[in-house]
Amino acid sequence: MSVRENYTIQFEYHWRTTDHLLNLAASVDRAGLERPSVYGGRSIRDLFFHILATDAGWRGALETGQRPAPLASQDYPDLTALRSGLADEEAEWHAFLVGLDDAALESEAVLRSGGRTMRVAHWRVLQHLVLHGMQHHAELAQLLTAVDRSPGDLDFIFFS
Repeated sequence: MSVRENYTIQFEYHWRTTDHLLNLAASVDRAGLERPSVYGGRSIRDLFFHILATDAGWRGALETGQRPAPLASQDYPDLTALRSGLADEEAEWHAFLVGLDDAALESEAVLRSGGRTMRVAHWRVLQHLVLHGMQHHAELAQLLTAVDRSPGDLDFIFFS
């Protein structure tokens, strides 16, 4: 399996897990979606927005070398808007990943933000995003379980 194929599968897992959690969150009332977590302070809605904003920011940076303007939370006021934004971002990531080969994944991205320059291998950014998503998926799973919407096993080994 190539490095690109590996990350394509990992990102597919990331998107399917996000979608599964969104489906469960759809039956939670607005107050439940906005209730801050006792750890970290982010609500269910906030966590979905954070996943979207982080994925979009890193993809934009990898594509252009510049940190893009951050997404505005108020542009994603509810799960319908978040679902649409996440679907759009998934399509952008699919297109981006298809354009990479193993050599590109090993190459350094030069990223500029706020007068700083960072050099990092593309694969490291992709791995960061997969693990970042896992962290917040686990937080979402806990919050959803607390309102009787347990997602069950989210382990990668069960993803097919």
